[in-house]
Amino acid sequence: MTKINQLDFTGTTIFCGLDVHKVNWRVNIRDAEFELKDFTQPADPFLLYKHLIRNYPGATYKAGYEAGFCGFGIHRQLTALGIECILLNAADIPKGDKDRRQKNDKRDARSISEELIKKNIKSLYVPGIDWEHARTLVRNRQQQIIDSTRCKCRIWHLLHFSGLPLPDKTETGQHWSRRFIKTLEEMDCGGSTALKATLQIKLQDYLHKRNLLLESTRAIRHLYRQPAYQPFIQLIISIPGIGEINAAIILFELQDIFRFKTFDNLCSYAGLIPDTDDSGNIKINKGLTHRHNTFLRKALIESSWVLTKKDPAMLMKYKDYCKRMHKNKAIIKIARHLLARINYVLRKQTAYVSGIVAG
Repeated sequence: MTKINQLDFTGTTIFCGLDVHKVNWRVNIRDAEFELKDFTQPADPFLLYKHLIRNYPGATYKAGYEAGFCGFGIHRQLTALGIECILLNAADIPKGDKDRRQKNDKRDARSISEELIKKNIKSLYVPGIDWEHARTLVRNRQQQIIDSTRCKCRIWHLLHFSGLPLPDKTETGQHWSRRFIKTLEEMDCGGSTALKATLQIKLQDYLHKRNLLLESTRAIRHLYRQPAYQPFIQLIISIPGIGEINAAIILFELQDIFRFKTFDNLCSYAGLIPDTDDSGNIKINKGLTHRHNTFLRKALIESSWVLTKKDPAMLMKYKDYCKRMHKNKAIIKIARHLLARINYVLRKQTAYVSGIVAG
């Protein structure tokens, strides 16, 4: 009778590149030397786990996928099954010209599996689920601000296009008070019932978005008063120029300040560094980088404008910068000073005191 050897891959690492989609995943499996399998499976982490333990028992499993629409759910499920999971930034995965011009799921999964072999590969930061949900709430408010502004733009355009008189404060960047909204509601629209109905519908749409924005703001204020977050919020708002809402945005976008090893890493994440193109003796500064955390950078720049008015030292720095550069570039310099203060108070767990902590 022939003896059948049991499969045992102890000491071997199996790498799984996943190109994830809503219904199916493209899976590319390899070890450090060979590409072993390439197939499509339903979008189910447990099916992948069963395939791995059946075909490569005893091995160490490492999977990776691009951060995208699926968020961190797959990462948490694979980790719970004992599979080390690496979350990758799609822009960081090197691809040849042929891969970019003939893009398909098979090529993408293979590129990910090849990237996993690198010894210095690091996963993107995966927040705790409570912190993730808190960040989702804050980001939802930012989206509602955009929706509200779009409604105001549509009303402004309707008045302008129809030749109607534009009341004061019609500009979208200004606050629309109840009295101003009532003025819009009472406009006769030149006697046109159709135009009047259009204006009323657009105003109702704007008021609905405004009410949702108010509810989001209240929910955020309730959130950051919770014991898990309030101490951090208090540290951030101790810095002049930062209000409670912007403090919440900054906190929930940064999450854990200790995940940034250096201040330069923190500035890079916030997008307060330039894009450069250096070659030989030619050095080109392309301006502020396009790779950034949109919500964080916007909150820092908004707070920096307030900081210049409240802090004489920062006002002096701002005026000095403006002698050498445009004011929009100068405020970026102030934003770096502000970020340095935020970094200090969160790491030291001590409130900011004017004149002691250098910006």
